[in-house]
Amino acid sequence: TLAQLYFDNGELERAPKVFEPLIQQFKHPDLHFNYAWFLTRAADYNNALKNYQKAIDLGLQGSEEAHLNMANIYSSRLFQQSLAKNHLMVALKIRPNYVDALYNLGNLEEDSGDRTAAKLQFQRILSIDPSHAKATARLAQADDDGSPTLISKLERLIENPSIEDDARIDCLYALGKLYDQQGNYKQAFRNWTSANTIDQKIVGKFDRSSFTKSVNRLIEVYSESWFKRIELENTDEPVFICGMFRSGSTLLEQMLASHPRLVAGGELDYFHRTAKKMGSANPPDSGYSTALLNSVADGYNEQLQLMASPETRVTDKRPDNALHIGLIKTVFPQARIILTRRQHKDTCLSIYSHRFARDMNYACDLEDINFYSNELNRLTEHWRTLFAETIHLVDYDDLVKDPKQVISGVLRFIHLDWDAACLDFHHLRNVVSTASVWQVRQPLYSRSSGRWKNYRALLGDIFKSNQL
Repeated sequence: TLAQLYFDNGELERAPKVFEPLIQQFKHPDLHFNYAWFLTRAADYNNALKNYQKAIDLGLQGSEEAHLNMANIYSSRLFQQSLAKNHLMVALKIRPNYVDALYNLGNLEEDSGDRTAAKLQFQRILSIDPSHAKATARLAQADDDGSPTLISKLERLIENPSIEDDARIDCLYALGKLYDQQGNYKQAFRNWTSANTIDQKIVGKFDRSSFTKSVNRLIEVYSESWFKRIELENTDEPVFICGMFRSGSTLLEQMLASHPRLVAGGELDYFHRTAKKMGSANPPDSGYSTALLNSVADGYNEQLQLMASPETRVTDKRPDNALHIGLIKTVFPQARIILTRRQHKDTCLSIYSHRFARDMNYACDLEDINFYSNELNRLTEHWRTLFAETIHLVDYDDLVKDPKQVISGVLRFIHLDWDAACLDFHHLRNVVSTASVWQVRQPLYSRSSGRWKNYRALLGDIFKSNQL
């Protein structure tokens, strides 16, 4: 269809417009369902919900899928977990063995920190489909004792030729995690390597040259002269936590969210989407208009207001916002940026042992992770030079050694007083939607510091050229 062509070409906001004259002329549930699907991709979430509901009201066949999609919007985009759960329960009432709804319900329980409830949903899936590889992998990720039974089951699934590579990859990562828990580091590393090898075939090879050019361009464009030339009077101080993935940002955000004046926003995609839409890596020489920048600021503040009360502030913890600090500081000159860092080899190994999105294809190769990390460090040093007063560095290993001192420093940086609740972060029952979901439900521990040493013999000379 024409809408699909626009979508495939990256014209996300143009794609839904194809449906607008059609839904005026025809009252058909499928039109509203498809319109809602494209509206979701264009980030027009409220209109997407209205059209999914209209499709249901018009008698959509298979309406449980509309409820599933509405649940995804409420949970992932509008941060309303209870409404998401309600729609999943409706979907399951329509079709009790609807595996996708059970899987997403397991996700919700996991994000909320209820390990027992999450495992129950994945077990329900396996009672329907004993060979459901993704549910088995999620059970393994929620397991905290390296279960031999799960290891055996994952081994069988990996060898099963009928299992699709997408699910096989999840099984391999989960199997590596279980072997790591058992202290069988050679087997853990072998499975992570297999997972990354297959995943790289799907997501493609990381282009180091292109990334270096992007970093060079960001440093060139967002210079001291840029910020002298484009100076807004906006005095808002939104809080961003960014840096490398797996460098302690989820732990830091969870500790801060235990403060009565802070709310964890998680990995918001606002500036990631906005940067793409504006082409912020190659901005016009004349800069952006004040009207456009104010519009971006207003849109961001509207999103934060969905999560916070007037008495609280939201932390935006999307690690790769480190790439967009130039745009962020153009929109919000007083933004407070917290950069997280961790022992370099620990960070790289942790990334290698987890699955990431397609646009993070550097994560499939340790040498690429090492390269990416060094380039990102070069960029963040540029930001620190420009914004020394409004960028604060947090080292993960310092955080776990002396949490009160580190958190006190962060709170002072964002103009808040110390609160002892920050040390009881593991009791917080908020939503956490990252790979660290189970780690931050435990009291603080230091066993992840220096974890790379367990794999010293397997890492070889990968980090020989490391600059950090």
